[in-house]
Formats: sequence, structure tokens, C-alpha cells
Amino acid sequence: MDDTATGFRLGEAGFFPWGTRFDAVVRDFEGPGYASRSLPCREAYGFATRSAEPSAPRPDRPVLTVTYELAATASPARDLFAPLVMRLGSPRTIERDELSPHASSPDHVVLYANWKTADGIPIGLSLYGAPRTTRFGHSAGSLYLSWGDLEAAAAPWIDEWHAANDEVAQAAQSPGRIERFSVGYDVRASDAHEPLRIANRCLKAPELLDTPRSIAHGLGERGFALWSDAAGTRWHLSTSACTIVLGGRETSRVRIASVEPARGGGFSSIEIGGWWARDAWKSRAIEEAVHALARVPGLTIERSSGYDV
Repeated sequence: MDDTATGFRLGEAGFFPWGTRFDAVVRDFEGPGYASRSLPCREAYGFATRSAEPSAPRPDRPVLTVTYELAATASPARDLFAPLVMRLGSPRTIERDELSPHASSPDHVVLYANWKTADGIPIGLSLYGAPRTTRFGHSAGSLYLSWGDLEAAAAPWIDEWHAANDEVAQAAQSPGRIERFSVGYDVRASDAHEPLRIANRCLKAPELLDTPRSIAHGLGERGFALWSDAAGTRWHLSTSACTIVLGGRETSRVRIASVEPARGGGFSSIEIGGWWARDAWKSRAIEEAVHALARVPGLTIERSSGYDV
């Protein structure tokens, strides 16, 4: 496993350096958000495998993890553990559940262990209670390989994200129209204390920018504001913690949910990209915000309904 510091292997597809975008590996993937695809793979790092599944926070971001389904053989699954110990030493953590009444089930993990290589690459192993049927054959367990360096993964998008923040801060110095709303449930929680906050945003939701203090003032934990720049040409939606610029590739689709009480109490919500606010079913604040958003050029409003079961 000497080359894990520089990249990952996908069977006959070859070797890919860390930093390779998911859409460069899987070219026909469609859809936003979390991206993964199981690919045929017969061997990886000396193990017989059934498949390899690269995954990324979004299709246009680097692969961060590859999951290899280890081929089930006549040998016990536990025999897959020893080679990793020989190569990587004792695991950092190990969890066993071989005495569970479900220990003979293919859906049950009887052993989980993880390591970190000298180069800082996380590696994990899960062994199943019995061979698990997969699309590519029977699997005895999974081997996980991760990049582990989120800041390096996010580096190509950091400058762009900071520049977008600067534009929002400039607009907030002399905003045009501003409307404030308050809900009784929740808005997207602050991530201010997360050590890798900026890297995570750049990788998962780059549309989420920081809210300038002048806009955040008075919003509290359950308020949000719709506001424009002085010219009225750029519109923003802000909680006290995060802001989106409306009308962009990720921020033009407004999803409105009205979920009636059933087993749960029901709710109304607004979601735009990674931004959201939520209140009680038939919330007046949510509907007022929707009417205000309907006046913003370039937005598509989609409504859905259901029951809180």
C-alpha cells in the first residue's frame, strides 16, 4: 500500500492521484450533491476484490474516499485482518461484535478497525458476519481508503470562496431593500466553531457564504433576511451564520415543503442549495418569505407536500 499517499487505484481503470475530481473518474454521473459509483475491480492492494466505489461530496469535487468490496473466499473473513496488521501495525481503534445474535448475518459488521498511515492516510476495514451479496459478487467485507486532507482537497476553490465573501461584505455596506423573517423552529445551524469550516463549505456547499455582521445583527438563532445590494440587482438570503447569493447555479431553485402533521408535528420549510429555514406547518413567516422570493428575478419555486410520518 506504498502509493496510498499519492492516490488510489480502481482496478483496470488504473491509478488516480489525490485531487482527481469525481466527474473525471465517472463521466456519466448525473445529479448534484454527494456522488458515488460502484465500479468492477478484481484486485486492490494485494486483496481480491469485487468492486471499488469512489465517492466525493459533489461530482465536481475530488474523490475523498474509495470503498473496496473484498471478495468472499473459502477462507474465513477474519483472515483479511492479519495482512493489514502486518503492513500497517496495530489499528488505532478496533471494535468487535462477534457474540451478537446477529453475528451470522451479512448485514452485521463483526469487526471494524481503522489505521492511519505514516503519511496520514486513513484506512478502515469492516468484516461482515456472512458473505454479502453485491452487484459484482459476494463480499466478505469492505476496505476503506481516504485522502484525509480536506484542506488540500478544497484548496482549488478557497480563493473563489473568499472572493465571493468579499463581494457580499461589500454589498452589505449599503444594502438596498431588506426584509426580515422569524421562525419558531430552526434555521441552518452555525458552523463557526468547526475547525475545517471553510474547507467543508468549499467541498460540500460553496454557495454558503458568511453573513456580514450588519446583516446578522438582530437575526438571532431563528431569524433570516432577504436583502439586495444598493442597485437592487443582486439578492441575498441570510441567517445569522450563512448567506447565499440568489440566482446562481446552485441558488436558483427554491424548494418549498408543506408537511402536514401525522405521527410527527409537521412543518413548513424553504431550501435553496445548502441553505434552509424551517417552521411549523402553515407557517405565516415561511409563506411571507416565499411571496417575497417570488419577486426576485431568476428563481424557480417548486412546492411539495406530504405527511410527517
